[in-house]
Amino acid sequence: MEWMFQAKDGSDCDLTGRVLANDRSLPNRYRARDQVISHRSAAAITTAARPLSVARWVLVLFPVVIVVVGGCDHRWVNEDAFIDFRVVHNLLGGHGPVFNVGERVEVYTDPLWVAILTLAYGVFRFIPLEWWSVLLGLVFTGAGVAFGGLTAMRLGARHGSRAVFPVGMLCVSVVAGVWDFSTSGLETGLIFGWMGLTWWMVVRAREDGASLVSSALVAGLGVIIRPDLFLVSLAFGCALACVVASRRRGVPIPAWRKYAGPAAAFVAIPVASELFRIAYFGLLVPNTALAKSALATWWSQGWAYLVDFVHPYWLWIPMLILVAVTAVRTRRWWSQGHRLDCIVLAAPALGGILNVLYVVSIGGDFMHARMLLPGFFGLSLALWIDLESVGERRLPLVATLVWASVCLVALRYTEPGIGPLGIANERSYYVAATGNPQPTTLSDYTNEAWEQYGQLLQDQAQGDSGAGLKMLVNPPPLADGPLPPLVVVARRSGFPEKLVAPTLNIGVMGDAAGSDVYIFDQLSLANPVSSHFAATTRGRPGHEKYAALVWMVGRFGVPGESLPPGVANARSIYDARTALSCQPLSGYLHAISSPLTLGDVVSNFAHTFTWTTMKYSSNPLPAALQLCY
Repeated sequence: MEWMFQAKDGSDCDLTGRVLANDRSLPNRYRARDQVISHRSAAAITTAARPLSVARWVLVLFPVVIVVVGGCDHRWVNEDAFIDFRVVHNLLGGHGPVFNVGERVEVYTDPLWVAILTLAYGVFRFIPLEWWSVLLGLVFTGAGVAFGGLTAMRLGARHGSRAVFPVGMLCVSVVAGVWDFSTSGLETGLIFGWMGLTWWMVVRAREDGASLVSSALVAGLGVIIRPDLFLVSLAFGCALACVVASRRRGVPIPAWRKYAGPAAAFVAIPVASELFRIAYFGLLVPNTALAKSALATWWSQGWAYLVDFVHPYWLWIPMLILVAVTAVRTRRWWSQGHRLDCIVLAAPALGGILNVLYVVSIGGDFMHARMLLPGFFGLSLALWIDLESVGERRLPLVATLVWASVCLVALRYTEPGIGPLGIANERSYYVAATGNPQPTTLSDYTNEAWEQYGQLLQDQAQGDSGAGLKMLVNPPPLADGPLPPLVVVARRSGFPEKLVAPTLNIGVMGDAAGSDVYIFDQLSLANPVSSHFAATTRGRPGHEKYAALVWMVGRFGVPGESLPPGVANARSIYDARTALSCQPLSGYLHAISSPLTLGDVVSNFAHTFTWTTMKYSSNPLPAALQLCY
């Protein structure tokens, strides 16, 4: 069967853009059929462009209200969100997008979210940064669900469906895991908003070729929202490429000119972002991707992470029902020749499935549901019920509504804290740790040891400016543990901070400590040394590369300085200093801690592959042998 798509005016085109309905060389039966399709398509486009009635707006806004109310009720700010907040404070303080002042390490994986927070808080300082993250998360989540419902109605109207119920968005809106992360201070809400908007723009571009470039530009934003969304961007980009191929042209033009504008728009921001990363941070990927071994596979843990998300909410029930309905609809459209609409419909679902497969392949995450929510949302975008179809509104609609009602009021993730597989109910964990049912601002974490320890570090750094440069060598506290006594030793110069302190969780503690404290991250997210450790065994996802205090002493300590017993022995400190002095590690540390010049930018481009791929042992002696010999 010949591949055909419909042009802007409803005419069928092949993949080269040749208008079949106007080709007199075609047999009469094809021209007659094309004229019928053209009239039907024009009528469908007219129907799709009509303003929505009150009843249709109710169907669109019903899931929006549920997800916004649920997000408000579950509002909180995750500990990891305070990592972004510290970066925002440093950025507004003139130190650049860094976690530790004077050290260019990309500790965030959501640059667009950080930029939006910086802009909002920089202009309106009277609203706390934590509340900006909550409000914007809710707005983006509601917008994403609304765009998803409007797009489903628009695409359904093209095929004569005057009453479309976006039940996929309803499924998203009733899942408590979605509520948890729509206001967690993280980028999840932005992801929902971007995916909904992008799909709406792709469907609009399918009808109006003038919006192709802007649609491609928005579709390419995925990698600067979170790197794993590259797969979702790719799915949307492929759909847009098919839309470009179907466009009617008055005169023949070279294919490269047809694709040049959308293709350039699609890659412009990702390429610019990557060039900035190399020039400024000296790496090809964020430091967090190295710390979390983002390219290592762990299918068994990933499958457990998927089950951990699907099982508590019985998600297999609505997904099986609605995917079957959508498959039947897509097969009908395909057999009727509406193949471009099938591709556009499949784009968010395909992107969502690819994203889920990637997350499962790397072992998932330590936060329940978080990393699977984009895939769940993408798949749900393509699911709706035609209320005028008897076959769809009986069993599929009734069963989905029953499940949604049960999920809304009863289905919850009941793990009280960290489960046996290292997967945590993050919100429940921090609600218990803070004693606050909705911990949002830094002051809400005052009952937690990490916030108290961060304040103690800030006081220590600012309290005695004449005591010289200092370094703590005591282990940091646990979230529910007592504050340890501060064991202070001298440290060498070369860094602008007054105090170096080791920490485990760097979010709340780092934000509370302020920019005068260098945070030595023992779990490696913000640590340019331990993020390159070779992970020999798998453990809790995202917490597998642990930096012992010997590496901190080796890098920041004064040679010959006496240390308390049990911190590190002299031989291991010598080995750590040896490893730190050898290439390529020493060159990388110098590049990210010295003032950035044009020559440094050129050097970063020359060495970025070596610096990104270098690996060595977490044990100082083997590391010294690997790097120096």
